[in-house]
This record gives sequence, structure tokens and C-alpha cells, in this order.
Amino acid sequence: MSTPGSFTEGTGLVVALPAEAHSLGVYGLHPGECKRWHRGWIAVSGIGPHNAMRAAERLLTCGVTRLANWGVAGALDAGFAPGDVLIPDHIRYAHDDPGFATDALASEQLAAALSGSLRVHRGALWSTPQPVASAAEKQALATHSGAVAVDMEAAPIAAVALRAKLPFVAVKAICDPLARELPASIVHALDGADGGFSLRMLAAIALGGPTTWRAARALARDFAHARRTLATAASLAA
Repeated sequence: MSTPGSFTEGTGLVVALPAEAHSLGVYGLHPGECKRWHRGWIAVSGIGPHNAMRAAERLLTCGVTRLANWGVAGALDAGFAPGDVLIPDHIRYAHDDPGFATDALASEQLAAALSGSLRVHRGALWSTPQPVASAAEKQALATHSGAVAVDMEAAPIAAVALRAKLPFVAVKAICDPLARELPASIVHALDGADGGFSLRMLAAIALGGPTTWRAARALARDFAHARRTLATAASLAA
């Protein structure tokens, strides 16, 4: 059934992690794979801009009529809490580039559909090629970019949509608050993981000591909260 806030038929949806696909009821997909879903096609890309771009280009070959990005993001606004939702109106990735506008009508419809049950924000999303780990880095990025959240995948997907002359929307659940400090060992493992949480990540956590263990537990807790938010969002937008 279609609702005013739903993804329309023919949507090509890119998610970075299999766990994010689970929030949509899609299981068994690994990074680099795609399959049909009830509104079109879904692809699991793996973490990072290059993986996201390849996944979006793969979806174009499936005949999709719009592209979307679904997943988690980090907060650049102190008022954003884990589990909040951002429906970005703009995607930016460089200070000297205007970035990409999202589909205004579809974004407004999604925000309206979700806001009755979830804390929904609008604003700009900044896409970066590397994780932004420290509170100081996030605060500096917020100050200089004007963005309210940060991710690693939305901009390349939006770029593919623009080249193909297709509309683009994004739904991002916050899993990383502004004040969080991620240990360098986790950041380096995450930055090099094509599919997300790998054996390299587990080794970094195991060898990192108490500070790393606490950070990993907090990140896992907030990621689980964001996944629940995405599952609720999926039910509202279906």
C-alpha cells in the first residue's frame, strides 16, 4: 500500500551495512550485492564513498527511477540524540562546492510520515571520505560546514542520481552523538572495512583496553537504537 510518505515504486535504495538492510526486512545480502524489494531494488554497498557509488551505479542497471540512501549518521548538532532521524534537504561534501539538493516534495512527505512517531530533523548532511571521530573534529566541521550531521555515503549516491537525472532522498538515523570520542584503533579499523564490522574491528576492540571497550559498548548500544529507529521508519514509510 502506498502512503504520502512512502518510497515510490522503482526506488533504488543504497544501505552501507547488512544490519541497516535488516531494518527494512531484507536479510541475506552482503556488501556488493543487490536484490528486489517491495518498492524496487536494494543494494548493500559496504562502508565509504567508493562502495556507495558503485552500489548506486549497479542499481541504475536495474532500471530504478529514483535513488535513496538509508542508514545511520553522526550528529554535528548537540541537540541530536541517538535514535533521532534526519531527512536532509541538502547533501554537501566540500566547502567550495554547493553539493546536491534532495527531492523536496519526497523529503517533506517522508518527514511528515515519520514525525508523528520519531524525532525528525531537517537540515544539511555532510558526506566525508573518512570517519570523523573526535568531538573537536565534529564541532569544527559543524562550524565551517553548516551541516547538522555527517555520513560517508550520501554524496556519491546523490552524484550518481544527478548524472542520471533521477530524484534522490535520504533517511539517516543518528547513532553517534556530537560529544562521542572514538578511539583511533576503532576508527582505523572501520575506515578499512569494506563491509563494516570486520575481524579487524573486533581485534582493535579486543586489544584496545578499557577505554576502547567502553567506547565500543556505547557505539553498539547507540547503533542498536538507530536500527530500531530505522525499523520504525520503514514501517511508517511502507
